[in-house]
Amino acid sequence: MMRRKGSLCALWLAALFASSGAAGRAPPPQPEEYLDEQTGATVDIVDAPLVFARERTERAANLRDYVTLAAASVNRAGKLEYVLVAYVWSTLDPRYAPASEHADSMLLVADDRRIRLDNNGRSPSDLGIARPVHPPAGQDIQPLVFPTDLATLRFIAAARNLAVQTQLGDDTVTYDLWDDKRGALDRYVRFMDGER
Repeated sequence: MMRRKGSLCALWLAALFASSGAAGRAPPPQPEEYLDEQTGATVDIVDAPLVFARERTERAANLRDYVTLAAASVNRAGKLEYVLVAYVWSTLDPRYAPASEHADSMLLVADDRRIRLDNNGRSPSDLGIARPVHPPAGQDIQPLVFPTDLATLRFIAAARNLAVQTQLGDDTVTYDLWDDKRGALDRYVRFMDGER
C-alpha cells in the first residue's frame, strides 16, 4: 500500500510539474495591429523582421552590412496595401557603410524564385505608417518601402533558402539570412488571412 501511495504521489508531482511548465511558457509574439492616430490608417506589422547580413572582414573582424525586411500592411478606408519596409545599415564606420538611399531595388532570392523589390519612392508615412517599423537599434537611416502582396509574403515565409542581393556600383552584393524570423512572417501571413 505504501509503495502504491508513493507511486501515485510521484505521478501526481510529475503531472504537476509538466502542466506548470507548459502553462509557464509564453505564447509566441503576434503581429501588431493598431490605428495610426496621425494618419487614420489601420496598420498591421510583423512581430519581428528578417535580417540579412554580409561579412566585411576586409575592414575588421565581426563587422557586417545588414538588410532588414519587415512586412506591413496599411488599410485606408478599405484600400489594403502590403509592403516590405527595408533598412540598409552597417556596423562599419559610415564612410564604408552601404548607402541605402541608392538602393532603389533589391532582389530577394527565395528558393528558385528571384523576387524583384522596387522602391516606389514613397516613405512609410506617405503610406499611412507614422511610427517606425522595426528600425535597427542605434541607426539613423531612412527606410525604403517595397510594394508587395500577401501571396509573395506567404512564399517568402515558406521558402527554405533566402538571401538578398543589391547592386553596389557594378558589383552584385549578396546578404545571407542572419536572423531567421520566417516564423514571425508566417504568423503575420496567417493573421492577415484571418487566423486570429
